[in-house]
Formats: sequence, C-alpha cells, structure tokens
Amino acid sequence: MANSSLSTIENEALTELFSVALGSSSAVLSLVLGDQAAVSSPKLSVKSKADMMSNTQAPFFVLLGEYTGDLSGIQFVSVNKQQVQALVAMVDPESSDEDTERQFEILQDIVQQMYASVSQTFSALLELEMAHSLSGMDLVEQREDFPAANFTMEEWFIEAAFELKAKNGQHAEFQMCIPVSLAKQMAGILTGSNEEEKLEETQDMQFDRANDNKLHNTKEQPVSSPSIQPVQFSSFDETAASNAEPNNLNMLMDIPLKVTVELGRTKRTVKEILGVSQGSIIELDKLAGEPVDILVNDKLIAVGEVVVIDENFGVRVTDILSTEERISKLR
Repeated sequence: MANSSLSTIENEALTELFSVALGSSSAVLSLVLGDQAAVSSPKLSVKSKADMMSNTQAPFFVLLGEYTGDLSGIQFVSVNKQQVQALVAMVDPESSDEDTERQFEILQDIVQQMYASVSQTFSALLELEMAHSLSGMDLVEQREDFPAANFTMEEWFIEAAFELKAKNGQHAEFQMCIPVSLAKQMAGILTGSNEEEKLEETQDMQFDRANDNKLHNTKEQPVSSPSIQPVQFSSFDETAASNAEPNNLNMLMDIPLKVTVELGRTKRTVKEILGVSQGSIIELDKLAGEPVDILVNDKLIAVGEVVVIDENFGVRVTDILSTEERISKLR
C-alpha cells in the first residue's frame, strides 16, 4: 500500500507544495494569455496507470514531460481540446478551431512557461536542483487510445486537478500526473519523514538487540529481587523546543509575488467603452486624496498614499494587516 496511497501528512504537504508552485506561474501565464490569469489550488487523488486522466473529457491533449536533476521522474498533463481552443482564441483571435497545429503550438508554449516556473519553485522549496522539459504531445480522441504503458513502468500516480482561470471568464481544467514514488520523495523532504524513518529503524534495531541481550542475560543469571528507586524526570526547556521547530515560512521567502497598487475601479457599458478615445476621462469610484489599495497576488493587504520617488511613482504604506493576516491572505 505504500506505493499506492498517501498519508494525511504527505497529502497536506504535497497540496501546499503544488499550490505554491502552480500559483507562482500566474504572472507568466498572464503574459502568455494577454489577460490576468490565476491558477486554483489543486485537488490530489491517487490513480492507477489505467485510470490516469479519467476525469479529462475526450478528445483531449496530453503532454509528456520529465523532471531532471536531484529529483527525476515522468509527468503527464492533460486538458480538454475545447478548453484549449478557448485559450488559443485569447492568444490568437484569428485562429480557427480546425487549426490543430496552432493549438499544439500555443498549448506547448503555455505548458512550457507554466512548468518552467513550477520547477523553479520546486527547487526553491525543496532546496534541490530540478528542471522540467517537454518530451512530446498528442491529441487523444478516446482515453483508451493513449498507451501510457509505452512511456512508463510506474503503476500508481498522484493526479493533481487544477484550473487555469482568465479574467475574461475563459478557463481550462488541467490534470497533472506524477508517479507516487516521486511525490513521496517530495513529501518526505518537506516533512523530514525520510530521516525520521531511518532514525526509527536504527532505534528499533538497537531496541531489538538490547532485548536480545537482556533475554540472554536472564537465562544465564539467577533471578534477583528488583531494585526500586524514585523516578527523576528531566526538565524541558520550552524556549529551546520552540526554537528547534522548523520554520517552514523560510522556505517560501524567495517566491516572487505580484504586487499591485490600485488607484480605483469603475464599471462602464460596452457602448461607453467603445466611445472611449484619446483624451477621454474615465471617472473612478475613489475620491481624490483617498488611500489607494495595495494588493499582493490580488489579495488586499494594505492601503497607502501615492508618492513620487525621483521620476518614478511609489506608494507610502499608511495601514497594513498584521503578519498573521497577511500570511493567511497568501494561502
């Protein structure tokens, strides 16, 4: 069962890892799509090789990738063809739904850009060298037609289902599959379980040897009356224990975040937007002198006032959420 299941701790660690890694690709995806994009938190499940990508509606594109470096392994990514067509229309409005070659080209660019960012985040969080590369792509008309056995000997996979959403409403559901063995290595690094398991095995071996010695000595020596002494408990230093706890937040310090200063918003009809020309004035919903909003990854964390630094605009923070609230906003 160890190769076909995840413990609760492994599931939570991988969900957090994939959420941060996929979320870090939002900025580069926004540039590729030409519109603000966001990636949802993934939902993890364990699938056999035969059931892999079963939730992706056919026909669908499948992309075969590979992680190399300190951790290596294969990766499958699938996405429905109709949803790919919607993404392609955002990048190239003049392309047609029948232009499969153009769909391959744009989808390849999207996935390459996405997982270049994901692999960089993996490297930072796991403190290892990892890189991702695409090995091939195909359009699958029926899920049964995809010969996964031709590409891997692995039998069990972790499937991470997530959604790429654009601000204009377009979206695409992706299924990312990596072997359970690779996922467990990632989770083990994050939780430190690999070292703990080795330590437990060593302690168990020492315990067994000690019991064997005691049993051997018991057979050789006559039974004597037990010596009873009062128990002395060692004191625990709470400060030292708290300092010894791993500071998982330090693992995220080098992750880039998108900071936006919002002057204001407004709503206009299509007719009014079409009537906008050079010199037009658009009135916003904020009063003059009112603080501007400071957003990190589209989450409001502070307000401030606009200033000029040399020849550049800046913002002076006047009110900000507490550290705990800011961390919760970034989840």
